Amino acid sequence: MYLSGTIGIILMSAAVVVSARISFINNMFGGLDKAYNFHKLSAGLGFLFGLIHYLISFTNKMLIKAGILESSNSTNHLTGTILEIYKASYMFLEPAFITMIVVFFIAAYRKIPYHIFQLTHKLIPVLYLFIAFHAFTTIIRGGWVGTIGGVILHVFVIFSAVCAVITILQLTGIMHRYKGTVRNIKSIQNGIIEIQIETDNKLEYKAGQFVFLKFRFSFESHPFSIASYSSDNILTFYIKECGDYTNKLMENLKNGERVHIEGPYGQFTFDDKNNSQLWIAGGIGITPFIAALEYMSLNKNNKNVTLVLSSAGKSPFEDKLHTLCSKSNVKLITVDTDKEGIISYKKIKQLAPDIISSSIWFCGPYGFRRNIEKGLKADNISIKNIYYDSFTFR
Repeated sequence: MYLSGTIGIILMSAAVVVSARISFINNMFGGLDKAYNFHKLSAGLGFLFGLIHYLISFTNKMLIKAGILESSNSTNHLTGTILEIYKASYMFLEPAFITMIVVFFIAAYRKIPYHIFQLTHKLIPVLYLFIAFHAFTTIIRGGWVGTIGGVILHVFVIFSAVCAVITILQLTGIMHRYKGTVRNIKSIQNGIIEIQIETDNKLEYKAGQFVFLKFRFSFESHPFSIASYSSDNILTFYIKECGDYTNKLMENLKNGERVHIEGPYGQFTFDDKNNSQLWIAGGIGITPFIAALEYMSLNKNNKNVTLVLSSAGKSPFEDKLHTLCSKSNVKLITVDTDKEGIISYKKIKQLAPDIISSSIWFCGPYGFRRNIEKGLKADNISIKNIYYDSFTFR
């Protein structure tokens, strides 16, 4: 019972710490998007061990009540205030954990609308505080006070509780917050919207990074890659209408509206030591590459770069890409999947034979990336050679 509870609280605490968007922790995982992947895994495993812990505890109580097991009376050594604190840690524990079961079900069941997931997910740091309080006092009950393990666990739980409070008070990313104004919004083609935002203060970022945008009508901020790079304060975003939130942008967003910006985040910044790079974009995944091309058009390109763009029909960015690639000395290859079929790893090798010696920078659908990773493994190429951002935050 102690083992499952200890593993559970460590994993849950790790998930809470990562959700606070602390820069040095994000960098440890290779960017905020990778940190959130760890967050989901750690939270899920933590909940599983927590559930095992709860079931063992419940079973023990039933067996003791039936006279099959003998109570250890492990709280007999606690008196006074310590005993009252320990009892208080159990007061709301069971309702909190049952509520967490419901919240985790909503998070896991993707047919439930995203805005409901967001709303209920805000309960998790609050519920975590009750569970953390229980874990903190259980260390006292277990006689771990003063031991190395007890001290480490106490410190970690306290730090995680602070991160939970930061999340509850909506202070995550407070050092990376800016404000801006919508200067232009228009629909360009294939359900893609172009939004230009002027920031009040200059936002220092690297080409390929993303920010969170929160508009007047949005309950929560959403991540979008910056699709421009210039010396002015104008940020350009290309957003595809493909969900409850993005489908309402043209209807709800007006010129002159204020925008909350948080960032920049991500390490999809084309920084590696390889002199040969292969960029692969699928559909709207071209956005970070546009920013990189604009940067390279202003600065000397010392790398051998090939850009492969896969799109259904002619991409609305194709003319812009031809101009930027010409200025940046980048080889552009476009693939119309309506005419040539879905692009495969084998097809990419034919188009870019130097793929084996190149670092690969990818932005596009998950299935497309998995196909490339399988191809790399078949060619005995490490998938660590492929860089990507993951925006699957649920």
